[in-house]
Amino acid sequence: MSRPAESRNAIGKCGALARIFQLLIIVSLSLGHVATGMEHPISVTEAQVFVSRNAARVRIKLFAEDLYMFQGLEPDAQDVISPDELQRGLRQHRQFLLDKVVLRDAEGEPFAGRVTDVQPFEIPESGIPVSELMLHTATYELEFPFAEPPEYLTMQQDISDSNFIFPSEMKLTLHQAGTDLTFTDSLKPGIAQTLRFEWNQEALSDDASEEEWKAWFEKQREATLGITSYSSVYSFIYVEPAEIRHEVLVPLASLSLILPMVHKDPSFVEIEEQDAVRQLIRDWLINVNPTAINGESVKPDFTRIDFYGLDLKDFARQAEQRRVSLANGRVGIIMTYRPTAAAVQDVSVTWDKFHTSLRKIQSVVFPWTGEMQKFEFSRFNPPEDNVFEWSAPPAAISPPDEPVVVEFPPLPKLSIPIGTTLLVLGAILCALFTKASSLRVSVALLVLAAVMWPFAQIETNNPWSPPPPLAEAAAGHIFQQLHHRAYRALDFGTEERIYEVLENSVDGDLLEQLYLQLRESLQMREQGGAVARVRSVDYGDGAQTRPEQKAEWPGFQYRGNWTVSGTVEHWGHIHERQNQFTAVFRVEPRLGLWKITEMKIEDQQSVATKTRLRKF
Repeated sequence: MSRPAESRNAIGKCGALARIFQLLIIVSLSLGHVATGMEHPISVTEAQVFVSRNAARVRIKLFAEDLYMFQGLEPDAQDVISPDELQRGLRQHRQFLLDKVVLRDAEGEPFAGRVTDVQPFEIPESGIPVSELMLHTATYELEFPFAEPPEYLTMQQDISDSNFIFPSEMKLTLHQAGTDLTFTDSLKPGIAQTLRFEWNQEALSDDASEEEWKAWFEKQREATLGITSYSSVYSFIYVEPAEIRHEVLVPLASLSLILPMVHKDPSFVEIEEQDAVRQLIRDWLINVNPTAINGESVKPDFTRIDFYGLDLKDFARQAEQRRVSLANGRVGIIMTYRPTAAAVQDVSVTWDKFHTSLRKIQSVVFPWTGEMQKFEFSRFNPPEDNVFEWSAPPAAISPPDEPVVVEFPPLPKLSIPIGTTLLVLGAILCALFTKASSLRVSVALLVLAAVMWPFAQIETNNPWSPPPPLAEAAAGHIFQQLHHRAYRALDFGTEERIYEVLENSVDGDLLEQLYLQLRESLQMREQGGAVARVRSVDYGDGAQTRPEQKAEWPGFQYRGNWTVSGTVEHWGHIHERQNQFTAVFRVEPRLGLWKITEMKIEDQQSVATKTRLRKF
């Protein structure tokens, strides 16, 4: 009798050892090791998603091992799971999948789902040994109805236990009804994948040409303004004459793995929680990623930290305040670096802040000289390879325009013959006497005065003739020179430097007014108040006008009209704006230089707006 008891104890010990061994296998698999000759994570599922206009149908194929790990199935002493335990696991896994596999709309709200069918694996009467669970698969069918065809769907899976001991991977295949488009990916727990759907676009045929596919992808890119991936980090570096802007678009889900965000709803960041997240971002980036302009280290000014939902495609627009989904929201960060003096000539930009969720940053660089470049920052690079450097070609750095020197037009002159005038006066005095001799002297003096007329003359300004006005063509040329220089001053970096250049064209009392007016006229308020860079100034017909107040000669008053074209560029796309103005200017000499001394805007209007994508 003792031998059977010993056998039972031995079997029990073997079962315990087997259980320990099995846990060791699980741990080793979770670290990516090989079990039974096959490399796989602990939980491997396959999900086939068919998206129609009114529902998403999801078929999830999984191994019986998932029931063992997540439903707490208990094997017997022989490490065999009974049919009842397996049936219990199959039933409980229905709700587990509904909880762990989530489809969200554009706002991040989850669609309600239901299990429509389960195709279980065959369960032998004797049960299934734990070591054979990977040989059995079951299929669950889930349905997520839509009220209307979705433009966006975000799918995420969190098939893991409460302690996240067992990692998982979902091999995703998604197909849109009525198209030949199929999307595949591998979803990790907590990492969302967002896709955009076109329901009114004609589907491409099976034999569509390469040109047709290129046109289709370009149309998708245009529709999303170049931001086609919803789980990628985008980086754009703009090197402008007056500043450097590093614009980084980061999925909120990735950022939440880096920063200790606090939010009451695990799926959303509320409006009142966003300022705290902004501060976390500033603290995260303020003292890292060294950036230098003209050899001098510069700290960033965080000019924008905005939270975006999926429905906002133009990230240059000021985002309205709203709660944002952690699954599909994004954060747009604009760090602006400005030189302390002069224009931007030499640039050094470093990125050395990486994370497991931020291993690489693919940057597109737009120097103001025009040649677009691509650059990759990577945690796998040596430090010296994570530094982007750029220098402006010497020919591109033009000095400020020279002041416009006053060239006075000739004043009307009066020629005075001094000798003749004196002789005539003498003749008049002599004629006042009645003596014959005096009259003879007077006649002689008059004759001599006539002879002296061509000689001994002096010229002076004619007090009875007004000074001539400046020729119309000359006035227009002077005005356009001064006015164009005023716009060009905005390219010269700091405000102090801009004022310095403006002084070549504008009188000191008008400096601040004109500077503020130029900036205001170039602001694109729908782009968060960004100031456009001037691309061209085109002048229409102008003319001198009668001044309300007399200008210092040879000054003049001029009514001009012009159209200024400016661009604001963010996130790889360009906003173009044309504004038309009419204004009256007073132009006067100041210390030998022409200066604009007064300005009155009579009319201004926007005449054209356009958004286009950079080709890269």
